[in-house]
Amino acid sequence: MDGLTTNGVLVMHPAGGFSEDSAPGVWREISVCGNVYTLRDSRSAQQRGKLVENESNVLQDGSLIDLCGATLLWRTPAGLLRAPTLKQLEAQRQEANAARPQCPVGLSTLAFPSPARGRTAPDKQQPWVYVRCGHVHGYHGWGCRRERGPQERECPLCRLVGPYVPLWLGQEAGLCLDPGPPSHAFAPCGHVCSEKTARYWAQTPLPHGTHAFHAACPFCGAWLTGEHGCVRLIFQGPLD
Repeated sequence: MDGLTTNGVLVMHPAGGFSEDSAPGVWREISVCGNVYTLRDSRSAQQRGKLVENESNVLQDGSLIDLCGATLLWRTPAGLLRAPTLKQLEAQRQEANAARPQCPVGLSTLAFPSPARGRTAPDKQQPWVYVRCGHVHGYHGWGCRRERGPQERECPLCRLVGPYVPLWLGQEAGLCLDPGPPSHAFAPCGHVCSEKTARYWAQTPLPHGTHAFHAACPFCGAWLTGEHGCVRLIFQGPLD
């Protein structure tokens, strides 16, 4: 005798483990007895999916578990030993700030704030980004395109119109695939991480509602937008 829970327990194992070579796997449903099934047409459908006999329910490093609205990331002790440390992330922040990137229009020096300061209001030196093109600026009040929406701005360098948001370094090391430099930002939230981490999460669909899937920022859960879900940051100065 076997059965499925009302809204399903879904699991996804990454292909290639949770490393810089990872790729998203396929979402499966796990039954009460631990068998692996393909997904139902919707979370609460009465008809179960097909039994997948050659796949396991055993969690691997980087496995995602979805409990109908709460998505958990499973990390193993061995996997966390390969993950970047908070000390490494702080060293990257200091290295980025030491390069003294500048706002290409205001010519002010930009700097990522210390995590100890907390995420409150953006600092006056906070980098901001146009998420459609990736150009990094200091905060300014021009270029508003309110006919396109309250957050829409026109980049003064390339003229693309899109959201203009502050950049925040992602500080949860267990979500990072590698210790690469903070070169990419998720759109539209502005969380910054390495290229491989950004591309992995931007390609990973997370369950939403009864049958939809959306990629989301791993640091804040915001749904990703745009063609790629993330953008390469273009700094004025030695960082580029």
